[in-house]
Amino acid sequence: MKLLLIVSLFVFATSSDIKAEESVSDERISEISQRLETYNADTLVERRNFLVSYQEDDEQEDSNGVPAGSASERAIEISIIEALLVTLGIVIFDNVSEETSTPPDTVFPVITILGDNPATVELGSTYTDAGATSDGGETVSSSGSVDPNTLGTYTITYSATDAAGNTSTATRTVNVIDTTAPDVVVNGVNPIDVELGSNYTDSGAVVTDLDTFTLTTDSDVDTSVVGTYSVVYTATDASGNVGTATRIVNVVDTTPPVITSSDTFVADENQTAIGTVTATDLQTVTFTVSGTELQITSGGVLTFVEAPDYETKNVYTATVTATDASSNSSTQDITVNVTDVGGIDDDPGTGTGTSTSTGTGTGT
Repeated sequence: MKLLLIVSLFVFATSSDIKAEESVSDERISEISQRLETYNADTLVERRNFLVSYQEDDEQEDSNGVPAGSASERAIEISIIEALLVTLGIVIFDNVSEETSTPPDTVFPVITILGDNPATVELGSTYTDAGATSDGGETVSSSGSVDPNTLGTYTITYSATDAAGNTSTATRTVNVIDTTAPDVVVNGVNPIDVELGSNYTDSGAVVTDLDTFTLTTDSDVDTSVVGTYSVVYTATDASGNVGTATRIVNVVDTTPPVITSSDTFVADENQTAIGTVTATDLQTVTFTVSGTELQITSGGVLTFVEAPDYETKNVYTATVTATDASSNSSTQDITVNVTDVGGIDDDPGTGTGTSTSTGTGTGT
């Protein structure tokens, strides 16, 4: 198999215009082939340049100390070198004869990519490619495109060809990324007041983002307890960017207590107890009373300051005020009627009383 390759290379070698007048033994061809297979691409190109530009009166060895050999050997060796270069992806386009004094151009253009590589582009922005240059001044063309409105990885390929037909390529990677958090805007009133004991329905939020997103809502609003609460809206897009917004909800009490007890009380004389004032409210209610003759506890227990005497005063009036924890209040005018104990002018404490009687009689 190897011998057939060498024979075919020998036939191909006639294109180099080096006259191969004498035959080369199979052993010699094998030696040349084995030696060349140890060379890298640069060494192969250097050896080829030496062989194609070799003149009979030149030095007999190249820079590695290897002699040029006969014309037939040079023709075969050039063919083998060119075949090896093809396998390495390097194609020799020139056709240099034995009489050519100028070595072939086997140097490929060097492309320099301008700007960042890889480059990053924010989703939704505009991408302008920075281009590339070639060290020999060759025109650099580019292919490929970037869609800045779609996340992903894109490739721009640059190509340059010199006068000898040597072509080089280079690539730039462009990553379209999303680092912008979603914009979350609260709908409706913020902050908002909600009456104690009512039902609260949240108005939600509007999210704006160039990518897909999810909206999760976290609320601790308890309308049965006066206080300040938060509704937090969190939007997370497909790139993991997080945007938040917060609504403040104030649960307030603006409704005054409703006094449910009667505005008229009846109490016996000579003791202080009267009765209890009651009121309804969603919060705790405390009571106060006007004047100096009656007193009331915060819980609504109403009493005389001093035990009344029916014969001295038997009707008392005052104003009761009920106030809740949010300072909402309502009032009620009350009347306390004192009842007589033991009859008019009786004094149960002393046991004394008065009486009147009339009589007539006849005597002898």
